[in-house]
Amino acid sequence: MTETNASTPHVIDPLGAMNRIFDHGVGVILESNDFPTLLAHLQQALRPLAAAFAAEAEEATPGDVERAARGLATHIAFELWNTTPIPANHFRPRKLARPERNAPCPCGSGHKYKQCCGAVDTPPLVLPPDEMLARVLGHLPREGLADVGAPPQVLGLVAERWFDEHRCDDVVALLEPLFADPAKLDERAEHAANILLNSYLTLQRREQGDDLLARLKKAPDRILRSTALQREAVILSDRGDHAGAWQAFKEAQRLTPDDPTLSHLEVLLLLADGRRDEARARVEFWSAKLARDPDYDHRPLIEALHALVEGDAIGDLLEQLPQDYAERRLLLHIALEDIEPPIWRRLEVENTLSFAALHNLIQTAMGWEDAHLHEFEVGGYRIGNIAEYDNPYGETVLPGEEVELGQVIGRRRSFTYVYDFGDDWRHRITIEKRLPSDPLRRPAALIDGARACPPEDCGGVYGYSRILDAKRTPRSAESRELLQWLGPYQPEAFKLASHQKRIDALFRRTR
Repeated sequence: MTETNASTPHVIDPLGAMNRIFDHGVGVILESNDFPTLLAHLQQALRPLAAAFAAEAEEATPGDVERAARGLATHIAFELWNTTPIPANHFRPRKLARPERNAPCPCGSGHKYKQCCGAVDTPPLVLPPDEMLARVLGHLPREGLADVGAPPQVLGLVAERWFDEHRCDDVVALLEPLFADPAKLDERAEHAANILLNSYLTLQRREQGDDLLARLKKAPDRILRSTALQREAVILSDRGDHAGAWQAFKEAQRLTPDDPTLSHLEVLLLLADGRRDEARARVEFWSAKLARDPDYDHRPLIEALHALVEGDAIGDLLEQLPQDYAERRLLLHIALEDIEPPIWRRLEVENTLSFAALHNLIQTAMGWEDAHLHEFEVGGYRIGNIAEYDNPYGETVLPGEEVELGQVIGRRRSFTYVYDFGDDWRHRITIEKRLPSDPLRRPAALIDGARACPPEDCGGVYGYSRILDAKRTPRSAESRELLQWLGPYQPEAFKLASHQKRIDALFRRTR
């Protein structure tokens, strides 16, 4: 693969960029409550996007880019300002009228509005109230959200963002009060229920998940009952209870016969039973039925159904990985992200080792207890121990024991290791050197490091910062309670020799 030419422009995802700009803009509104501050922020944030659009026009000048950024910023500023619900205003927007045509333009150009930003052709924005409320709630402290009284569908949107950010503990804290009494809920809580169940699954809280399913199955709302039964069918199938899975499926189908998600579940259950021909027939049936729906575009679901029966996504990806690659000994620098002073280790590893082996080495070198799920993020690949994933989301995670470092690292300079999806410990792994392979040496060695890794289950980066604060102020009541739970933990302690012995003892099991 050839390296990208340095002159190649950076490719911008417009939808993703605008989504981030909207989120940051809402944060500026909440923090400053000042329209000129919002406008200045948007002018700066939109320049790269305006430059990307202007690059498509052959005769665009820097002045054209600046005018486009100002015009777009002014338009978005008014839209955001007039649709952002303000907590201090009973979650209602503080409306601001747009300038008259002959009034000075708010961008500061000195021109009339009609001759400046008012003359820029900008696309209409659709900012639904529920989406804007979700953006606002995403900026508020978790502790204050219970008193907001937001509708379930909005809490579901907030929870979905947090789940994508691996903030599963926050999701649980946000949504558990909502489902204290499912009898008071209706179909608007369906999305939130699925996100909460996914979070329990990620956090390996099986009892809480089972308890929520049992209560949802008794809910008056038939859609919530169907949601619980569909999830139960997946769980029972994973546990080998195929008869129970089909019974749950049929009950869900009776409650919501037109639910498109039943198509995916039915095909999964047929494949789990080994009935591939029947699964193919049902894919054809569901594809025809979904294609006739006049209200929704089901093409992504139809494509997913065909993918289920046409091949094994994981097997296909494994077959596509290179079998021949240059064998090297990699010098890796592993550091926890967002931690100061840094906690880091330096390892030498042969790139013929598997990612499962590297996981064991990192656990041992850092001092973790291997008590939670993990995952590597290497470019577009996600690699972990898929035997531990119930994975109801259909995501492709390659098995770490079947993928060697040299098959996917290539010329990359870094990749990421995530441990404990609740606390979300993200390790930045930098490839400092590529050395000649040395098969006569042990396949891995710990070279250096600094500071002890955080205690397990301490609450992630925020919880670790509280531990450091407690160490600095041990006499406060809160610090004493935390330090009593903590025990004899010393953040600065790291004994290289003892960690090296543990790594040396591992190497026979990591090949």
